[in-house]
Amino acid sequence: MLKNSFKGGEIMADDLTLTQDITENDYPMQHAGEEIDEILSRAGKIHYGTVVHKMTKANPLMQIPLGLTFAPKQVIATLRQTDTPTPYQNYCTHVYGSGTSYYMSVCMGANNGPTLETVPTGTYYVDYIAIE
Repeated sequence: MLKNSFKGGEIMADDLTLTQDITENDYPMQHAGEEIDEILSRAGKIHYGTVVHKMTKANPLMQIPLGLTFAPKQVIATLRQTDTPTPYQNYCTHVYGSGTSYYMSVCMGANNGPTLETVPTGTYYVDYIAIE
């Protein structure tokens, strides 16, 4: 068995027994938990959801309203689609807005330069987290 002891940031191998002591007084673990608590306390209310958008006609730009009912301090959003992935579809996303009107704009670019492509038809999902 391998025995590891942690001293001054080093891992030293002695025998063949693996040991690691982590206690509730372990400063890095305790500090990380305190940082998370602080972030959550400053964040206020955290809202999250999914917006479903059906694109019925291909278009160079798709704008998806997030439908927020408050003015967020921060918005994090991702785009997903249930179609089969392909390396030939390069989605470019951008979240913008002010007040309660926030949108995700989606466009596509070609693999070979600045050629503007159209966003294909289909059902798109925007998953978002918004901090009030």
